[in-house]
Amino acid sequence: MPHMIGKHVMLREYRQEDFEHIRKWVNDRKTTEYLSAIFWFPQTEADTTDFLNRAMRAAPNASYFVIADVKDQSYIGQMDIFEINWKIRKGIVGTVIGSDGARGKGYGTEALKLLEDYAFGVLGLERLELDVYASNARAIRCYEKAGFRHEGTRRHAAMVNGKYTDVRMMAVIKEDWETKQA
Repeated sequence: MPHMIGKHVMLREYRQEDFEHIRKWVNDRKTTEYLSAIFWFPQTEADTTDFLNRAMRAAPNASYFVIADVKDQSYIGQMDIFEINWKIRKGIVGTVIGSDGARGKGYGTEALKLLEDYAFGVLGLERLELDVYASNARAIRCYEKAGFRHEGTRRHAAMVNGKYTDVRMMAVIKEDWETKQA
């Protein structure tokens, strides 16, 4: 798989050495509080091994990427397209910036733009969508900067720290991406 290279980050394949970086955040409550139940802790080493092995294999209906520093390819986080539906040409995006020190620097927005280039320009998808907890203002800003639009809200559809939160549905379509390219 070719790497997608930006100014500060790149999207690259998962590698075995990413295991230690994933283990650093996967059981950190602050990092995982806004993630899906897949990453609710405690995550065992076997859970992380299973995920990493799956991400390192070619998948016909998914694309898995590490967000890495463009200078040395070191792990920053993850950005994946899950559940690619080839019939309607749609993919579901999941992402995490693994360390608190890497958040708020624009890495997520830049990585999303690279992912859009790949999804729309290489895979020929029509739509990328994601769910985000309404209480996760930082992530919502990131998604909006990358061109995602709010499409609806599922009320009290998730729980963060014992409190219900709404879930916002967001998406970007190929036409939006093409407009930005012009």
